[in-house]
Amino acid sequence: MSVLHKEVEAPPYRIVINAEREYRSGDADPNGGYYARAVITRLDGAPVYKNFVMYQIQRGDVFGDPQGVLRDAEERAREAIANGFPDN
Repeated sequence: MSVLHKEVEAPPYRIVINAEREYRSGDADPNGGYYARAVITRLDGAPVYKNFVMYQIQRGDVFGDPQGVLRDAEERAREAIANGFPDN
């Protein structure tokens, strides 16, 4: 498994997190930090929210390391679960 990918089971949900490096063309250091998005699905395949089979957590803050950005995305996903999947 890649250091930019993480899957977490939080029954009855699965959280899949993918991080990417942000490239900033024109900067002295074009290799910016990392950002991540997450997708929440149910382990049993049932809809997560209303009639949607997945709930997306959009791009968050930029972090300097992959572990920090994966941790942030997981926290945001768990918060969405705890809050009943608020509308974006």
